[in-house]
Amino acid sequence: MAGRLHDKIAVVTGGGRGIGGAIVDAFAREGARVAIAELDEETGAAKAAEVDGLFIKTDVSKKADIDATFAKVLETFGRIDILVCNAGIHLMDPFIDTSEEMFDRLIATNLKSQFFCSQAAAKHMVERGGGGKIVVVASISSEVADPGASAYCVGKGGSQMLVRSAALELAEHNIQVNAIAPGTIKTKLTPWYDTQEAADYCANLVPAQRYGYPQEIAGAAVYLASDESSYTTGATIVIDGGLMTQ
Repeated sequence: MAGRLHDKIAVVTGGGRGIGGAIVDAFAREGARVAIAELDEETGAAKAAEVDGLFIKTDVSKKADIDATFAKVLETFGRIDILVCNAGIHLMDPFIDTSEEMFDRLIATNLKSQFFCSQAAAKHMVERGGGGKIVVVASISSEVADPGASAYCVGKGGSQMLVRSAALELAEHNIQVNAIAPGTIKTKLTPWYDTQEAADYCANLVPAQRYGYPQEIAGAAVYLASDESSYTTGATIVIDGGLMTQ
């Protein structure tokens, strides 16, 4: 039986590890061919080898790199059916101490990259016809302020509006644009979750009383990338162990 993404071509930014890596694995299991746009050559190349995919070293904060990456994917596979904007960084500083350099780095990596990757994918999908899927990895920090992470929250809030705006404009082309908002997911992006303090936070404040894991995000990405979500656009799937119910 063919997988839900059989014969689809997907681009996953930041697909070398963590949430992105889990999404790459899930897409490959469902039959997709995956291009991994990743800055870390070691993890990106290793993940591509695992799934017989394509690794392209990409600094998603630079539009020139984005354009070159999409050109390479089209040269290799001939089309793009699915984009997952997952690449991101998490830097923290109190609001009054956040520097221009830190703010610019966060916005360029987390928001500017999502905008221009989505734009590049959408241009191709519109020109080719037949629709497509764009999935943006946002965060519950799109909705809930996190002390010491104001710049991060601003960027993720922008991700939410990017999804709604792009979904509105692209609906007539049968391109669905949706977001996933993870909660406290245990990845190397957030190494402080290995501390006892963080474990206590999850136990006391997250109704599920634990961290989430990247594999628990990947299923939502498969749904949003598949034909099953053909009437879902401009939406956000929250995966947070119930944190936002409080």
